[in-house]
Amino acid sequence: MTAGTDTLIKNVGILLRISREAGEGRDTLLSHRTIAEEYCKERNYNYKCYEEIISGGKNVSERKELTKLLEGVKAGLYDAVFVVSTDRLSRKLGASQMIADTLAEYEIPLLTKERIYDLNSEDRLLFDIEGVMSAQELRLIAKRQKRGKRMGALRGEFVQGVAPFGYQRNDRTRKLEINLEESNIIRKIFDYSINGYSIPSIVNKLALAGYKTRTYEVQGGKNAGTIHEGKPFGLSQINTILKNPVYTGVITYHVKNKQKMVVETIMVKDAHEAIITAEDFKKAQEAVSSRLSGGQDGLAKRTRSKGQVLSILKDLVFCKKCKSKIGFRKDSKQANAIYLKACKCGNRGVSEALLLDAFQKKFRFLEQFYREEWEKAINTPQSVTKDDLEQSISELNKTAEKLKKRLEGYIEMRADGDLTREQFQKKKTETETELMRISSTIGDLQSEIESMDKESITLKYEAKIEKIKRFYELYNSEASQQDLAECNRLLKLMLDKVYYTRLTEKVTGINHSTKSLKVEKGDFIEILIASK
Repeated sequence: MTAGTDTLIKNVGILLRISREAGEGRDTLLSHRTIAEEYCKERNYNYKCYEEIISGGKNVSERKELTKLLEGVKAGLYDAVFVVSTDRLSRKLGASQMIADTLAEYEIPLLTKERIYDLNSEDRLLFDIEGVMSAQELRLIAKRQKRGKRMGALRGEFVQGVAPFGYQRNDRTRKLEINLEESNIIRKIFDYSINGYSIPSIVNKLALAGYKTRTYEVQGGKNAGTIHEGKPFGLSQINTILKNPVYTGVITYHVKNKQKMVVETIMVKDAHEAIITAEDFKKAQEAVSSRLSGGQDGLAKRTRSKGQVLSILKDLVFCKKCKSKIGFRKDSKQANAIYLKACKCGNRGVSEALLLDAFQKKFRFLEQFYREEWEKAINTPQSVTKDDLEQSISELNKTAEKLKKRLEGYIEMRADGDLTREQFQKKKTETETELMRISSTIGDLQSEIESMDKESITLKYEAKIEKIKRFYELYNSEASQQDLAECNRLLKLMLDKVYYTRLTEKVTGINHSTKSLKVEKGDFIEILIASK
C-alpha cells in the first residue's frame, strides 16, 4: 500500500485479543491497548477498541467482539483495522482467510505497528503465509497445552480455569489453596445438608445470613476492570458444590478428544488440603440422595413433596405391600384432623393419631438399638491394626509416584519418536489402569482406618442419640408448625423409611392343641422402621 493511502485513514477499529490458555492476562491486554492507542494518537486517527479474552482457535461465530468489528467494517464505520500482530485476528486458517476476504471486499487495510497490509495486493500472499504459520503454531500450542494440562492434573495441579468457590489457585505451584472466608461457607453448606436441610432450605439460610457468591473483576472486553459483586447463592450452585469431590482434596480432570468426548478421566486424591472430610462428603451425598430417591434399595422413588408439613412422618411413610410412598391429607370436615392417604395398591389409610401411636411404640426402641450397635462397634476386635493400614497406604503412594514418573517418560519417548503410537497407547493404558487401581485401594484403606477410630465411632453414635433426645423435646412440647418441620427433619436424619400396612387380622401365637396359628380378627396397624 502506498504511503498516501495512510493519509486517507481517519477512523480505525482496533481488535485486541488475548488468550488465557497462552498464559496471558490483564497486564498483556493493557500493554496491547497502550500500543494500539499510541499508534492511532500519533497519526490523529479516531479509534474504537474491541477487546476479547478468547483463544485464537475459536470460530468467528464464538467471537462476539470480532463479529461486532466486522459488522462495523461492513457498515462503513472504519477506514482501517489495527491489530498488534496478524495472528491476533485468528490462529485458525479458515477464520483468518474469511476475515481477510471481508477486509479485502470492503477495501479496508490491515494495520500493525510494523506495516500496513493491502489485502487486494501482493501483501495478501505475505498475510496468507503468516496465517499458515500461525495455524501450525496453534496446533503445536494446543498439543503442548493438552499434554501439559494432563501432566499437571496427574501431579494434582488445578488446570481447569477459575478455582472453585472455597479455594484459590497458587500461581506458582498451580495447586488449590483454601480461601478462609469462602471455605467457612462451604462447611456450612455441607453441615446443613448432612443435618437434613433441603437445597432450597440451604439457599434460604445462606440468604438470611447474608452469604453471597464470589466478587470478581472482569478481565477483558468493554467491561474490563468492572467489579461484579457477589450474588445470593442459587439452587444449581448449591447442588454443584454438594456434588463436587474437590472439597475432599480430590482433583478430577476429563481429557477430551476433538469431538469433545471424554476419552480419559484423571482423579488424584490428596491433591490439595480438603475443606470437607471424605466421610462428611459421603454423608452429604446420602442425604441428598435420600431426599430425591428414597434410599438404596431402588424399589421406591422418593421425590420431595412441597407445601406444609402436615405430619412429623412427611415423606417417610411407605406401603409395606407395594413399597410406594404414601402422603398425608387434611380432613375436609374436621379442621385439625390429619389422615394418611390410602395406597393405590389397596392398602387402606388411617388417621395420623393412630399411625403415630403405632410408630412411637416402635421408635422408642431405636435408642437402645443404637447403644447396642455402638458397643458392638467399639468392642469388636480388629483383624488388622491401624499402623498396618497406614504402612500399606504409604507403600502404595510410593508405587503411584513411580508410575507417574514412568508415564511422563513414556510421553517424552513418544515425543522423541522412540515409541510408536500403538506402543505408547498400550503402555499408557496399562500404567493408568494400575494408577486407578492403586487410587481405589488407597481410598478403601483410608475408609477402613476411619471406621476403626473409636473416637469417631463414639461421636457418630452420640450424635444419633442426641437427635433422638432433641426429637422428644420438640415432640412432647406444644407442637407448633415449626416444631413439626424440625421433628420431621430430625426423623429423616435417623430413618430411611417407615413401612405401613393396615390389616384385618393378625397372628397372635400358636395353638398347641391343634398345632395351628392363632389368628385374631379386627383392625390393626403394622409398622416397620428402617433406620439409617
